[in-house]
Amino acid sequence: MPSVEAGDIQIYYEIHGEGEPLLLIMGLGTDIQAWIFQIRDFSEEYRTITFDNRDAGRTGVSRKTYTIRTLADDTLALMDALIVDRAHVLGVSMGGYIAQEFAFAHPERVRSLILANTAARPGHRGTLIMDTWARMRTEGIDGELFERQSLPWIFTDATLDDPGKVSAIVRARLENPYIQQADGYRRQVDAARSFDASGRLGAISAPTLVLAGRDDLLVPLWFAEELTERIPNAELVVLPGGHGLFNEFPAEFNRAVLKFLRGLKEGAVGG
Repeated sequence: MPSVEAGDIQIYYEIHGEGEPLLLIMGLGTDIQAWIFQIRDFSEEYRTITFDNRDAGRTGVSRKTYTIRTLADDTLALMDALIVDRAHVLGVSMGGYIAQEFAFAHPERVRSLILANTAARPGHRGTLIMDTWARMRTEGIDGELFERQSLPWIFTDATLDDPGKVSAIVRARLENPYIQQADGYRRQVDAARSFDASGRLGAISAPTLVLAGRDDLLVPLWFAEELTERIPNAELVVLPGGHGLFNEFPAEFNRAVLKFLRGLKEGAVGG
């Protein structure tokens, strides 16, 4: 099992394809498997690096509480171990928090930044939902019930109107052999809820794409608009879908990411 050491844990990772490095950072409570609809398309053009955050998937369980900066340091440890000097960095949801923190701390390591379904801070709605979900997990709510109650926050009617899709999503999550434990979920929530980069966004120097779901209930569109307004050289693309748009509308999501990356490459050649 490929892994690298990062302080008190071993980080599980996978590499697909060749070319410029494209690092994918997943969000709260999920692991590498959530990138199932991205890896094939991205790896046709880029050396696509995916990994599990601490307390998720096949990466180690943390023995201490931590912050988003800790998760950004884990990202740095992975890049160092893989001898990746610079990468395009794509973060989804909490992964977007990690990507921002990484860009603040190590701007020289970021070739470009892609922030999807994320914000500079969780806000009151996001904090309330995360805390409620963490409490549900800690108090032992039935796994299927937990997954079903979370779906309306993540997907739109395009998915929810199809009972077969709903059942398939729930089944896939429950059958994940590396499903996250409640205490790990709580630690990730605690890290996410304390994140606030709203006063630092002007320091991001990398070309930045902000991707948002038009009907995202967890991270409403205005959060993406704030990122775009405050990050220099940022562009906003609004796609159909909600918080899970990269799973719900993967073709549109992948097309937007690759268009942005190809544009950077063409601009570099043209310059």
